[in-house]
Amino acid sequence: MGRDTQCERELATFIREGAQRRPEQAYGDYFKGQNASCALGAAYDGMYRVPGDPSRTRPTKDLDRVFNCLEGTIRKCPACAKRLGLAVIIVHLNDDHCWSREQIADWIAGEEAPAQTK
Repeated sequence: MGRDTQCERELATFIREGAQRRPEQAYGDYFKGQNASCALGAAYDGMYRVPGDPSRTRPTKDLDRVFNCLEGTIRKCPACAKRLGLAVIIVHLNDDHCWSREQIADWIAGEEAPAQTK
């Protein structure tokens, strides 16, 4: 599966916008309370501007429809040797390597990956 760099850049933009809307990072779930989101939750929030507490929101299907690169692109994890779909790698970087949403967005957009990994 090839890379859709335009799709990835747009996804990264929405992750950054969502991260600004909810300043805390969530792990293990898309949203926690009113102030925290994981990287995929931030993308959803950046795109749809979800009001209040979105903790029951499951954005994956909606994001897959808009960003075909999430399921249509296989990427290698920059922190380890795993090769998986982009959506899974984003969750992996967020939850397992504890990358910030901004670091994940930078990597998706093709910018330098952070040196520190977990």
